Formats: sequence, structure tokens, C-alpha cells
Amino acid sequence: MKKATKMPADDAAAAEKDPLFVTALARGLAILRCFNAEQKDLGTSEIARMTGLPQPTVWRLCKTLSQLGYLVPGQSPDRLRVGAAVLMLGHTAITHTGIAAAALPLMREVADRFGISVSLAERHGTDMVVVQRIEAPSILHLKMHVGSALELGDSSLGWAWLAAQSAEVRAAAVEELRQHYAAQWPAIERKLEEAFREYAEHGFVFNFAKSHRDVNAIGLPVISPHGNRTMALTCGGAKSSLSTTKLIDSVAPAMLELAAKIAPLLVLEANR
Repeated sequence: MKKATKMPADDAAAAEKDPLFVTALARGLAILRCFNAEQKDLGTSEIARMTGLPQPTVWRLCKTLSQLGYLVPGQSPDRLRVGAAVLMLGHTAITHTGIAAAALPLMREVADRFGISVSLAERHGTDMVVVQRIEAPSILHLKMHVGSALELGDSSLGWAWLAAQSAEVRAAAVEELRQHYAAQWPAIERKLEEAFREYAEHGFVFNFAKSHRDVNAIGLPVISPHGNRTMALTCGGAKSSLSTTKLIDSVAPAMLELAAKIAPLLVLEANR
């Protein structure tokens, strides 16, 4: 267990030296620093003990960090782990650590075999954040890279993630999207319903020129063996070189195999 650090005393000393020092921000960052390779899943009592902060303070800060996406539920409802928003702060480093690094060679093999782009993403609020990407040399170069955020309700990554959720989790996410899209919701809802039907029939969702008129793509979830974590994959290419038939008949089976290979890595990452 990481040695506890008495953050309140540290905060007070820093504040005395610099009137511009923001104690609440320092305490929030101290909470994020509690999570490391050995301690990826923590409860608020553990965080309070490690930081020396009062339990009510830790609870309020964790609530705020959770609402902003910096913390997300851990292996049980009373546990926490860092979320995709933390990845967005340092997306350059993502490609060298954790699941992104482990998935990279697996993704590259499929991308090279078919000459397609392949992306891996995780949910952050109403977005899907790309944590790893292989860009096909011949594809139309879209403005998409590690750290990019695509809409949860209007992308193959988001549709795939939503389609794989339990009825309860999906309902909560859909309600959040309903409020987020407001007047645009009816159009988004139609896309979601179509994607859910496709996933139920094929195990992946279609994005044939829906997001970009010249690009065909599919999306599929990556579900951990215990079902407590879901990421999503998407792959695509220019319509001129990647027909819908090729995507469904040749690329999709390879992508389903890729998802199956990455899924166990979600458990290994959590246990490292």
C-alpha cells in the first residue's frame, strides 16, 4: 500500500508561500495520484487514509472528479479508477502504456492486412475517446488521432459501446444523450435504433457513409471477460477501396477476432 501523505498540512504550507495556490485543485490532483500500477481500484476510505484528507472532503472531490470523467466506477460500485478524461490530459503518453500499448500490435496486424484504419476507444461522458489508432496509408485522412473525442450517440464507436450495455446502463446513457442532443434527439434516436438492430443480428454496427460520405466503417464492442468494462473498436476506409461487401464478409470476421484478443487484456490491465 502506498504510504499516506498528509496533504492538508502540505496544502497549508503551500498556500502560505503562494497566495495564488489553489488548495482544492491540489487536493483533487492528490486524489488522482493515489492511483498507480499497483492501485488501480480504490475506495474513498482508502483515498482518505492515503492523502490524510477528511472523508467528507474526499467524497466531495471524488464526486466532482467523477462528474468530469476523471474518475469512473471500479470493479464494484463503491470503488473508483481513473477514467478517459485523465487520458485526454496526456494522450501522447497513452500509446506507450497500458491497454493502448498492448492492443497496438494486434490492431496493426488487421490494419495492414486490409489496408484500413483501426481505432480503439473508451467512453467519457457523451463522447468516445480514442486511446489507440492505426491510420491506413491510403485512407482519406480524417482529423482523428489518439485523444480525439467522437460523439457517443453519433459514431460507430458510440453505437457499438451502447449496443453492448445492459438494459439498465443503456437506458441511463440514452437518457443522458436525450438531454444532450435536445432538438436533434429524434434523428439520433433513429440511428441508435438502427445500430441496435444491426448489433443484435451481426455482432457489430454499420457506418456506411453516415459520418463521412466517402468512408465506410463498422464498429464493435470489446467486452472484458467479467463484463465489467467495455471499450469499442472501429475500422474503416474509403468507399472506393472498401466496399460494404468486403467490410461485412472479410473485415468484420477479422475485427471480431481482434476484439476477442483484446478483451482479456482489459482484465490484465486492471490486475497489473
